[in-house]
Amino acid sequence: MKRRAAIKNIGLILGGVTLIPQGCSGEVKPTYVNLTSLEPEQLSFIGYISNLILPNNNTLFPTNESREEFVLTMINDCFSKTAIKKFIDSLKYFESKIIELHNIELQNLPFDQQISILKDEYESNNNSFFFIDTVRNYSILHFETSEKFMQNYLDFEFIPGRYEGKILT
Repeated sequence: MKRRAAIKNIGLILGGVTLIPQGCSGEVKPTYVNLTSLEPEQLSFIGYISNLILPNNNTLFPTNESREEFVLTMINDCFSKTAIKKFIDSLKYFESKIIELHNIELQNLPFDQQISILKDEYESNNNSFFFIDTVRNYSILHFETSEKFMQNYLDFEFIPGRYEGKILT
């Protein structure tokens, strides 16, 4: 009988030891199954571009998730494998073009130059257009689906079909 209790206790201890490192990290990063080929720096670069396109203001328009998480989740969940490959290729082309032209990453350039580069790449309709257009569209969608925007600017009611009863006289 003591062997059974000992084996049970060993199993509990081993299970606890394997779960403790994950439970104590405190930081939960979402996993994007279809975007595994992207490095963490590239994922944060996508968030940086989305905040350049539409600056984030959580005090006026709070949302449940960051814009970076929203954009990446939409790309991960809604795009086909070929569209994801096209998006990643477009992202890599955009990054390499900036480094090729300016010998520096986009984040290290002055703000005005960052905006002009984004505008020029968007209007040029070259290989990086798909990346910028996708991030732009999902950034705008994230803003337009915030609760405060929908209630204050679209007069949206979260409970549709409200009944306004009238008393017959």
